[in-house]
Amino acid sequence: MRKMFWIEALVIAGRPVLIALPITVVFVWLMITASYLNPMEFLAVAPIVPILLFIVALFGFVALAYYLGGKKILKCDLVEALRTDYMG
Repeated sequence: MRKMFWIEALVIAGRPVLIALPITVVFVWLMITASYLNPMEFLAVAPIVPILLFIVALFGFVALAYYLGGKKILKCDLVEALRTDYMG
């Protein structure tokens, strides 16, 4: 069950990142070529560190949410919880 929670957390956090990053890279490349900007000038001031911190925070908070929810689910008897629909 724990392994399933970790895989689901990775999918929930990873899918938007994997979809958005290639699209962002393509649009940045198009805008750099459209503005005749030297790519090295852009990369020198590109907000790479804040973007990476945001991605790490995204994965961290999703993992934390699944950890806290899974911790409560793993403590109880799953068969009894599904039978009564009460997890108190």
